[in-house]
Amino acid sequence: MRKKVLFLGLALALGLSSCVSKKMYQSLDAENSDNISKLQTQVKENLGLRSEVETLKSELLASKKQLADNIADKKTIEDENERIRQQIKELNKDIEDCNLRYKQSLATKSEDLDKLSQDLLNARTSLNKRASELSDKEANFEALRAEFALKEKKLQELQDALEAKDNEVKAIHKKISDALLGFKDKGLNISLKDGRVYVSMDEKLLFKSASWEVGKEGVDALKEIAKVLELNPDINVMVEGHTDNIPLSGKQQVKDNWDLSVMRATSITKILLSNSSITPDRIIPSGRGEFSPLDSNESQEGRAKNRRTEIILTPKVSELLQLID
Repeated sequence: MRKKVLFLGLALALGLSSCVSKKMYQSLDAENSDNISKLQTQVKENLGLRSEVETLKSELLASKKQLADNIADKKTIEDENERIRQQIKELNKDIEDCNLRYKQSLATKSEDLDKLSQDLLNARTSLNKRASELSDKEANFEALRAEFALKEKKLQELQDALEAKDNEVKAIHKKISDALLGFKDKGLNISLKDGRVYVSMDEKLLFKSASWEVGKEGVDALKEIAKVLELNPDINVMVEGHTDNIPLSGKQQVKDNWDLSVMRATSITKILLSNSSITPDRIIPSGRGEFSPLDSNESQEGRAKNRRTEIILTPKVSELLQLID
């Protein structure tokens, strides 16, 4: 278009140069120059407008892209909002469920609390009862401990007394053994058994057959025993007569072996008491007859062993009985 305008102006100038004046020509030329200047300005403006249009197109494309992005973001945001609304709805439901369970739990807890309170009250009552029982048991324990200490003391005293009695019996055993040393080979035997001293004297040392009269040698032995008993007033004496199983013929007051064993024990007792300070209450004579044999009565040797008199020396136990009581 610019070329057309220049050509038109040139043609007009040439055509008019032949028919117009110089002044008019100059006026036309100046006008043409002005038109050219305006045209150039217009061209520049058009170029600027084109550039601005291109810029606007670019901006439009960017705006369209931004709009598309915004639309996509909006869709994403709407989807997210929907998801969040759904979560909120579910959370609200969970909250309602929790509130319901909480209320139910409160009711249950209240019942449990009441039960716990009652259990606690029962426990305290039981504890107080147990504390009272414990106090009573402690008191009983102290009483039992005191009683035990007392019994332990008595037991020790009893053991000491038993030991003293045992030593006393051993001393008597030695004294009797020493006093009767000369009779040991004449049918006399001394033994210590169950805290007692047994002086066993065969029939041949004391009596003739079927007799209850003590011979001289027997009297001498019995007097030696009496001397020891006089010096030991705390010793009790049991005199036991023993026979074999041969029946007696029943002469005078002696009818059988029972009678013979009793008569022999009585005779020995009287000898022990005669001319001595021994009190009668210390001696008990008894007859065992044939019913406590040492050996079989089927042989002559066995029957000889069974025909005997035993003097059993026992320490008085009244003090021990007092300790036990």
